[in-house]
Amino acid sequence: MTAAGRLVRSALAAVLLTAALPAPGEAQNRGLDVLHGAADRYASVETICASFAQHLAVPLLGTERTGRGRLCQGDPNLFAMRFEEPAGDLIVVDGEHAWVYFPSSDDRTVLRTSADRAAGGRDFHREFLVDPELRYDVSYSGTEEIAGRTTHRIRLTPVLPSSYRTALVWIDQGTPVLRQVRLEEENGNVRTITLSDVTFGADAGPGWFSFTPPAGVLVMER
Repeated sequence: MTAAGRLVRSALAAVLLTAALPAPGEAQNRGLDVLHGAADRYASVETICASFAQHLAVPLLGTERTGRGRLCQGDPNLFAMRFEEPAGDLIVVDGEHAWVYFPSSDDRTVLRTSADRAAGGRDFHREFLVDPELRYDVSYSGTEEIAGRTTHRIRLTPVLPSSYRTALVWIDQGTPVLRQVRLEEENGNVRTITLSDVTFGADAGPGWFSFTPPAGVLVMER
């Protein structure tokens, strides 16, 4: 193919790609429609559990970390993300406090904050699906396959103070379930959480939403 032919082909591809995406106003409305549909599905159950895989990139240090485990969220204001790899790492929101304990990197310190300040992308229903039109600039950015499922990809840019600059969420085209979340955090970190085996009305198990710091561990308040 000649250089002129390649130029024409590239220009045509760009035109087709632009035409496939909705206009800005349409992108917002379509994104909100998908988010509201997912919110209706999540609001109808009290407890949701899923397996997760997390990838954390820290550009400042040039490092990457991966982990996996099980997370559950429940009403009211309950959330727990317990890692199997690295074993023992956890985030628990018990309705009153949020606890963060990562013994894989520091087994002597626990961070505790108020549950009301603990969202930050942890309780996915509360963070991304409740009143998104009041909290984000919303943009629908097409479809993408995640773990063999066709999903809607939606960009959320906070309009209120937040711990992240932008969130990307992927919601299943079939059953409106969150399949993946990516947070571009204020410190430059990029955290991607992929969910599988999502179960509505699941039994989280005894003590899943509670945490008692190990003896001798320093509890730091924030």
